[in-house]
Formats: sequence, C-alpha cells, structure tokens
Amino acid sequence: MMDDVGEQMPLGQDDVAVRLEHRILSGELAPGRKLPSERELCHTYGVSRTAVREALRGLEERGYIRVLPSRGSFVRQASGMDLAQPLARLARRVGITLRHVVEARTALECSATDLAVWAADAAAIREIRVALDAHNKAVTIHDKVATDLQFHEAIVKAAGNPLLEIMYGSIRTFVTGMMERSQSDHIVRAAGDPLHDLILERIEQRDAEGARAAMRRHVTLAVQLYGPDLDRDIQDVLQPPGSRAGHG
Repeated sequence: MMDDVGEQMPLGQDDVAVRLEHRILSGELAPGRKLPSERELCHTYGVSRTAVREALRGLEERGYIRVLPSRGSFVRQASGMDLAQPLARLARRVGITLRHVVEARTALECSATDLAVWAADAAAIREIRVALDAHNKAVTIHDKVATDLQFHEAIVKAAGNPLLEIMYGSIRTFVTGMMERSQSDHIVRAAGDPLHDLILERIEQRDAEGARAAMRRHVTLAVQLYGPDLDRDIQDVLQPPGSRAGHG
C-alpha cells in the first residue's frame, strides 16, 4: 500500500496518528512489525520530529504500539486487557458490585466451557491441564492466583471464539481480585479448587452439561461464601491485584 507522500496540506500530529492508526487497523502494519523511524515518518508525512513523537505517544497510550528505548516503535497485538482499565474506571462511576462480576463471569465462563467441550483439541486440553497441574503444585498465594487465572483463561481460549477472549480480558482485573480473595480464604479455596479437576474431567469427556454445571458451581461459590461483601461496591471490596495476599 502506498503511503501519503506529497500531501498538499500540511499535516499535524493528530493527522499522523490517524494515518498510522489506519495502517495498523487495516493490517498493513501487522502486530510485531517495527514502525518506520522518526526520521522516515517526518519525511513521509512532512511534519516535525516533535509532531511525530506526540503522535507515537498518543498511539502508545491507546494501546496500538509499544515504544522501546533505543529499539523503536512496534505494533502491539490487540488484547482484551486493553479494555480492562477503561472498564475499571467506568465501574467506579456506575457502582459495580461483586454480585455483578459473579453474574458476568457465570454467563461468560459457562458459555466458554460449553464451546470448549466441542472445540478444544488435544493442544488446547493440554494447555488447560498444564495450568491446572501448576495450580495444584503452587505454594504461594501469588502463584495460586496466577495459575488459577491461567486455568480459566485457557478454557476461554479453548472455546475458539476471540470475542469471548476479549470480553474475558476486559474483566481480568476484577477476576484477578476475586481470585486473590478466594485463594487467601482457606474455606473458599477448599470448596473451589477441587472443582477445577471436575471441570477439566468433564471437558475431556465431552460432557457439555457436566462441564457447564461444574463451572457454574465453581464461579457461584462467591454467592454462598462472600457474605455481605457480595453487594458492596467492588472498589470497596477488592484491592488492586498484588496489594494483598490473595483470590479464585
């Protein structure tokens, strides 16, 4: 694709950002590809180095690129986590509670489990198994939370629907917070962790009804065990991931 050389109207930093964004979204600049140097961009778009740097800074803030010192700018792979911070800010405004998160997780993860039963190939099931084995061997709360999250994300990925992966990534901050809380509570952990094995067993057996039921039991344990915290504002209940010992 030819670029915009020889424009009659001078371009500003916003114009440069828009044109680079278009090239990224169109696939011309694919994930992992290095962008042209600042000097080349200045020449291509007829703008100052300051305008180019501001354009790159804006693209980085919006999650399109990574700027690595001494190496240059690279196109980022899109991720559901790109939506996590905007969603967290919105949650503070609309009063999302733990119950809301549990309901959203139930709908999303049960649907993903349904799909994974039929869509998961040997490699996908192996990825779920590796995460589960690591979780069962984990000792620290940090490792228990990390492997718990890997297990659930592997099931969502096994569903074969990238939109579900994006949706799950968007609530990852909340899910991690719940896992920190659950993994730190030995009663919740003792009730929830054994269900991981049952979920995987039902997926391996291609038992959609059983897998979905096991996932529902696992995710909705919070309704039974979180008490009055369930209907409190999530910002008052869940601390930022890593700020305390644990959740699941």
